[in-house]
This record gives sequence, structure tokens and C-alpha cells, in this order.
Amino acid sequence: MGVILGRIDERLIHGQMALAWLRQYPAEVVIVVDDQSAKDPLQTMLLQMAVSGTVICEVVSVADAKAAVELKSSKKIFLCARTPDVYVRLLEMGVKIPQINVGGLYSAVGRTQYYKTIFLDEKLKEDILKLGDYPVKVEHRMVPQDAETDIIAELKKQ
Repeated sequence: MGVILGRIDERLIHGQMALAWLRQYPAEVVIVVDDQSAKDPLQTMLLQMAVSGTVICEVVSVADAKAAVELKSSKKIFLCARTPDVYVRLLEMGVKIPQINVGGLYSAVGRTQYYKTIFLDEKLKEDILKLGDYPVKVEHRMVPQDAETDIIAELKKQ
């Protein structure tokens, strides 16, 4: 089995992710890759509570992510991270990720809106484009039922 989908969303796990994405991509394990949350027991507990009781949720640092994925490789894994640079690092480490959904990078100072829920500064844009250097499908959708947009191809046009 292994990773079935990686999702980029600054909110990590929230209602839409737990209800829509995990129904469309039924995982046995959700691995949240986030250094900040991995250091915070309360944040870890809240993330674990946000997924269904039938799904295991682990919160790990980027440094520990490859080992966590390998340890659960016999299961269907759904990865979550706040930003695309996390996936660039995982792919550099050799983690196999067939598809990455860019779902929520929200409005902030210095960011430009590209889609309803995608606001990018130059660093975020560069990191998404770097994902195109790896054998991974990178797309944008707010919810699984939306049509997929090849975000890398669209960003290259701009």
C-alpha cells in the first residue's frame, strides 16, 4: 500500500478534510507532517481527535516522516502538511507519493490569490513548481468532487 495522497492545507486536519477527503481516499493512517504540531502535545491531541476513530493519526516532524511512512507502509496512508516545501523534502528523502493535492494556502501579507483557496508568495510558488521535478501528480481541488487542475502547468503559464 503506502501513501495514497498527500494534501497541502495550512489548517492540516479540519472538517472538510476529515469528512470529504478521507471518504474519497479511505486511508487507514493519517500522518500529519508538521514540526510545530509534533512538538506540541495539545496540538497533536487535537489533530488526532479531528479524524474518525477508525483511522490512526500520527503527528511527526519532517525529520521523522520517512521512518513513519516506512513503518506503516503496509497500510493506506494519507499525508497532511501545511506547505509544499514539506513534500519537496519528503520526495528528496525518497518517500513515494503518487499524488499531491494543493488545497488550502490562505490569504496573508505578501501573497497573491491564484484560486479561491490558494494564495501564494514567490517561495510557495517555487516550492509547488519544484514538485514537478518528481514523479508525482500535483493538482488543485478544494474538495474531492471538484475537477482537478494541473496547478504546476497553470503556474508555469503565469
